[in-house]
Amino acid sequence: MSRERVFTIALGLVLVLSVVLAACAPAATPTPQVVVVTATPEPPTPEPGPEPLPDVIKIGVNETMTGWGAPYGDMTWKGIQLAHKKKPEVLGRPVELILADNKSDNTESALVAQRFLDVEKVHAVIGVNSSSKAIAQNEVLDPAGMPAIGPACTNPLVTLDKPHAFRAAFIDPFQGRACAKFAVESIGAKTVALLVDIAEDYPVGLANYFRSAFIELTGDSKSILGFFSFQTGDTDFTAQLTTIKQLNPDLVFCPAEYAEIAAILVQARQLGLTPDMPFLAGDSADVPELIEIAGEAANGFSYSAQFHPDAYTHPEAVEFVEGMRTEYDLEAETFSVTGYDAYLVLMDAIERAGSVDREEITKALAATDGFVGARGAVSFDEEGNAVLGCPIIGIEDGKKIFRYLVEP
Repeated sequence: MSRERVFTIALGLVLVLSVVLAACAPAATPTPQVVVVTATPEPPTPEPGPEPLPDVIKIGVNETMTGWGAPYGDMTWKGIQLAHKKKPEVLGRPVELILADNKSDNTESALVAQRFLDVEKVHAVIGVNSSSKAIAQNEVLDPAGMPAIGPACTNPLVTLDKPHAFRAAFIDPFQGRACAKFAVESIGAKTVALLVDIAEDYPVGLANYFRSAFIELTGDSKSILGFFSFQTGDTDFTAQLTTIKQLNPDLVFCPAEYAEIAAILVQARQLGLTPDMPFLAGDSADVPELIEIAGEAANGFSYSAQFHPDAYTHPEAVEFVEGMRTEYDLEAETFSVTGYDAYLVLMDAIERAGSVDREEITKALAATDGFVGARGAVSFDEEGNAVLGCPIIGIEDGKKIFRYLVEP
């Protein structure tokens, strides 16, 4: 074999072997690539903005427009309307008043409250001037978070443990003490007989607070000579008054509604108790109808009230008094002033809340401090009760005379 052929064969074997070895060699491990992924943060969830304002802001008014409490409801409604005329808009929206008659009945008052929630869809409620009706109303409204401001309802239970309930009036513990203070310091009474309407929460509560304060102020646990009762709608008080005449107290305290008080005063005059034995009552006596019914028998009678023009002479009070005279040819009194102030305090709260959200209105009402209404600066205590003074009024020659103001 030639040398060239040997070389060619050898070269071929080398080439074949190199191919085989290359095929059997392990594959090269590729260099890993590191990919850095930068997470894009999700945009923060925007805070929910305030609900858009409705075209009309609805205020429910729950009042005693018929039944025995009609005079109270009528005067309250007049005061609310006068305030609405003064401020017909809030937050740039017109205010619509939706009046509902509870017919001077507790059950009807609760039904009106439910109607305001379910049908009328109101944003807040004004009412009720009667404590019993206000209590019934708030048992419905408060659990629903509906803010409500009562005008002249004075029993503490109206707002007790009800964070959404307020009132534009002082309460009976203060009113009872104011009456007792007047009885002791002005009349000089050392003994009292109580003649009380036991059918309503208001007179029962007021009588108890007066009794406690009178005993404290006189320092005599026996200064209350007797407790005599009747019920709303009674017309004959001869038996009670005859016994009271025999006891001969220095004063008769008779918390009741205006019609019963007027009848009591007439019969007391007929039996010879008055004018020598003075009678005293609470703010439910402060309606024109009492003097109209009692006539001359009302002379010498005194009572506590939420307002008297001579007790409040600041510009807002003068505007209210003149407004009542111009719009209705009536003198300002307890029920119109509490309706008037209740409306304006509520409008001020809605304005500060900046919305019609129930909780926001409630918070703004609770924060009310120094709002100037017809009775001066209005603030609320921790239970939603207005902190205000209590005027004492007397009747002389058929006219209301300011006695003095008992400060809180």
